Amino acid sequence: MRIEKRLLSRVEGIAELELIWGNGYVQDVKIKIPSSRGIERVLEGRPFMDALVITPRVCGICGHAHLMACVRALEDAIGNVKLTQKAKLVRDITLTVEMIQNHIKWFYLFVMPDFIRLGEKIEDFEPFKGKKWKKAINVSSQVVKIIAIFGGQWPHSSYAVPGGITSNFTTSDISRALSIAESVAEFFLEDVVGMDEEGFRSFRSAGLWEELKGDIGLFVNLCIKHKLEKVGSSYGRLLTGGEVFPCITPGHFTGEKKLCSLNLSKIKEVGSPSYSSVKVVRYNGLPYETGPLSRQFLSNNPFIKKLYKAYKDSYMTRVMARLLEIWELLDAIREKLYGLYALIKEPSYYHPYQKVEKVSGEGLGMVEAARGTLIHRVHISKGIITKYHIITPSVWNLGPRCEKYLGVAEKAIIGLEHPLHAEMVLRSFDVCSVCTTH
Repeated sequence: MRIEKRLLSRVEGIAELELIWGNGYVQDVKIKIPSSRGIERVLEGRPFMDALVITPRVCGICGHAHLMACVRALEDAIGNVKLTQKAKLVRDITLTVEMIQNHIKWFYLFVMPDFIRLGEKIEDFEPFKGKKWKKAINVSSQVVKIIAIFGGQWPHSSYAVPGGITSNFTTSDISRALSIAESVAEFFLEDVVGMDEEGFRSFRSAGLWEELKGDIGLFVNLCIKHKLEKVGSSYGRLLTGGEVFPCITPGHFTGEKKLCSLNLSKIKEVGSPSYSSVKVVRYNGLPYETGPLSRQFLSNNPFIKKLYKAYKDSYMTRVMARLLEIWELLDAIREKLYGLYALIKEPSYYHPYQKVEKVSGEGLGMVEAARGTLIHRVHISKGIITKYHIITPSVWNLGPRCEKYLGVAEKAIIGLEHPLHAEMVLRSFDVCSVCTTH
């Protein structure tokens, strides 16, 4: 037996991979995330509206998702909060935009450069120098301008408040946002899949992922060359708690050809083992994967259904699901932006309570973030937060073992024969130790 410790680069925060080798393959693994910032404790004793400013600071990458989960939790605690369709659509649009920019950066800045480390001569993806790397930075920076149009800024915007949104906008603002969304769609078709929209939609309806070209085609070829198309499978149990109409529906897959609705009472978080600061989260006592693979499988994306049938929840399937989800989200965003034109005169906000000090209750907010299902729970007494609890996607995916089961990502690494492959499989879940411990 040999123990190898690898401090991961290109992650948010600090994460260490401890590989236990034997007979030429990984026999055991521990994902060590040592730090914890205690934001949940910081929130206790504060006026509940403070959470709208503090929770987006949980993560510098998906802070908008934390805002949306937070405002939903507060509204649930307040009770009987009225929202206009205008406010609902804008919230959906901005949340979805953040997911898209996450997906683009992750693939071009984190996934593809790993193949350079494996010896591939793909200079276009070289960090800071490659034209693909630079273009991805530019596109992802452009798309978040949609959040700034409706929310005032990105990151760390706090424009969503109980009762609606704090912004008003014009038809020209909607047109600007649509123009940005269309430019991202062009990037997806030209660069990511390398074909026109008609051809892509035709292949999508038939699930012909093998016919995709562009950067995703290159990725598939590299996976097959390095024998990564079948490795990296975990338990095959998939979970999605949030919803992005019409392309993401909640539910869970047991791994035995059974799709089920989600029962929130079965989500339990327990203490951390000694080697990690991350808690363990289980659904009905079992580890589940969350994220784009879960979302697109449960939403019956034809590409992902066929990929999963061939390669299960492998490294290649997981990455493909996240990259292909960009199109699903773009379709939803464009439809909702067009829908905003008819709602421009609706109010942005209805005041949901008379006095802050009279607000008491418990609330839950659940959304889909880029990495998967995000849950916020809040307890309020006379306007003051008495307890705040967050379960992030990274806790689902990167959380450690319990008495019975390895963590999801730990399970996926067992059996690998190359240390860099172990890093790549872990990165396929998108490592964010900051979100993991919040």
